[in-house]
Amino acid sequence: MRALLFLSLLAVTGCKTVPTARPRVPVTLPPAVWARDTQIKYYDITGDSEAELAAEMDSKAPEVDGSRPAAYTRWHVTWRIPFERSEEGCAPGPVTSDVRVVVTLPRWLGYADENEPLMKRWRKFLEALKTHEGGHRDTGFRAASEISEKLAQMPPMATCELAEETATAAALKIMETYRKADVDYDLETRHGETQGVVFP
Repeated sequence: MRALLFLSLLAVTGCKTVPTARPRVPVTLPPAVWARDTQIKYYDITGDSEAELAAEMDSKAPEVDGSRPAAYTRWHVTWRIPFERSEEGCAPGPVTSDVRVVVTLPRWLGYADENEPLMKRWRKFLEALKTHEGGHRDTGFRAASEISEKLAQMPPMATCELAEETATAAALKIMETYRKADVDYDLETRHGETQGVVFP
């Protein structure tokens, strides 16, 4: 009797199957989506549903001015002005500017199967983030271009000290204008909602 009971238990446990875990991969934008002048930083999220991923972004995205947007772009412009003295005074020589951009994005450990409905939804969301954050990135480059153009047109001044002060004030004013343009861009697009930055 004991032997039969033991064999019966073996038969039951032998039929049990262990589900295999689906392969996972980090799901991000392609590395070459922007030029080398743009650094992409990631924060990692996990989840198996739209609601879980949205909650992860709400809790793990970097805080910016008291909120946690799913993505954030920060740009910084620097400029160099060699001043040249002449009989007319001190004027700027060729102006050079440099732009550094850092884009912070979510990185989900998603499914290897691109046909998964959640994967398709996430890819669509990433494309919308790329479009919106690309607009912020372009604002930084427009600021740099205007700084180079406007400072190169400065007339000669009595001293190079005065010329440098005037150029710096003009560049900072341009930077302020484009920072405001960034804010207006978010207001116009509702932080990307009109471009598809909605999840879920």
